[in-house]
Amino acid sequence: MIMATTLATKKQSAAIKQRMAEIRTELPYEVDDARVRVRQLTDWKYHMSRHPLPILAGVAALGFLIVPNRRRPDRIIIRESSRPEQTSPEPAKKGLMAGIAGTVMTLAIRQASTVAAHQINRILTNRTST
Repeated sequence: MIMATTLATKKQSAAIKQRMAEIRTELPYEVDDARVRVRQLTDWKYHMSRHPLPILAGVAALGFLIVPNRRRPDRIIIRESSRPEQTSPEPAKKGLMAGIAGTVMTLAIRQASTVAAHQINRILTNRTST
């Protein structure tokens, strides 16, 4: 079967070829933009600099929920004199999640103080230079 070539099909073919050429030239730029965006989305420092308070609040809430709350009543030892004497409770042992939460909070506080110092420095520099 032989296809008839009309002016309309030639115009459609030319339009498709032109669009494909446009896509080929735009694609590298779009890929670079996507890479930059993915890098920003996965960079915690970027998010910390843009939204420090919600992130710190979230980390603190997460640390509060993860770290177990162990409340034990003080132990009472009865001696021969039959009067109760309280002893100091044993120090709580740190679990894995408590260690991770403590590390994350330490890093978050350090980063927040660094961001705050940079902001203060920028404000003071702008005031003295103008």
